[in-house]
Amino acid sequence: MTREESEKTDEVLDVLDLPHLSTRPALTTLLATLDLLTIHPPSWDDLSATNLSQKRVQIIGNPTPWLTSLVSSPLKWLPTDDARELVWETASIRLSERCGRTAMPSLDRSFRISRDLEIKIHEPTLDGDNLGLKTWGAAYALGKRIAGDGVMRAAVRTALFSSREYLDKRILELGAGTGLAGLALAGTVNSVVDLESRQDNDEVMGIHVHLTDLPEIVSNLQRNVDLNTHLPPSVKVTTGVLDWRLQPTAEAQQEQRYPLVIAADPLYSPEHPGLLSTVVEGWLEQSNTARFIVELPLRKLFGGEVSEFRNLMVKKGLVVLEEGEEDARDDWGEGGESMTCWWAVYGWRS
Repeated sequence: MTREESEKTDEVLDVLDLPHLSTRPALTTLLATLDLLTIHPPSWDDLSATNLSQKRVQIIGNPTPWLTSLVSSPLKWLPTDDARELVWETASIRLSERCGRTAMPSLDRSFRISRDLEIKIHEPTLDGDNLGLKTWGAAYALGKRIAGDGVMRAAVRTALFSSREYLDKRILELGAGTGLAGLALAGTVNSVVDLESRQDNDEVMGIHVHLTDLPEIVSNLQRNVDLNTHLPPSVKVTTGVLDWRLQPTAEAQQEQRYPLVIAADPLYSPEHPGLLSTVVEGWLEQSNTARFIVELPLRKLFGGEVSEFRNLMVKKGLVVLEEGEEDARDDWGEGGESMTCWWAVYGWRS
């Protein structure tokens, strides 16, 4: 724990002070202690935390032996079977939290995108290789960049409001995962496009953000949309299945193309560069103001995929208009894993 974190700590708990089972501690005492031992995922940013109102506890020593003894104890002094099951289950969760992100139970998290916007996200327990059930650091970085970066905000304005037609402006997110980037965009797009300055127009502006992923991801994606009821009512957010391997007919694409497409950290397989570049080519509106915004971690493991994706985008007629790098974090490793992300704004070659 850093000095800054220590100064924010509300309580210090030494493992030597944990209640001894020989004293037959009450159910309320055990549950209160287990609550203090909760491990929350790293925040990635000073403005972001799992719950900004949660008590911060500094734990001195290793509580794992105490938790293990609790799980293995018959707890015969507790009054009911339900009480014993509750303690065993809670202690097991505390143990799983200490086994790394892949073993942690379901999480409810909040991500501070800006001073005025916090996005709530539910992450189920990771199951197999369903990595779309986890929130990735690049999604958080992209959401914050869209909210506050002048270059990115200009790209969104160009894509959505380059003409006087203010109706039904449509945004597509590819490989949305838990939906953080798309929900962040939905929550900030009115300020990005300067909605108030356009209210003198007689037309009613509607913005539709469509978040897509594979079938096994979409149910949790919809859950996160439902969690964020505080988003502007003028912005419609929907979810749906979009399998990059199944391309629609040319006629369907022509009718349904989007002026703005976004994606965050969508490359984690050798086949993904080809699939992603093809799906962008198929769903991005064919106009000189359409924009594709992407943020990719520069991981050593998938460095070849990033290079291949960039080459394929050029071959498909899409060029980088703006780009840059920024630091971000992920949950892997103790205290999170630092990384560098590359972001880019693409447009069609003139």
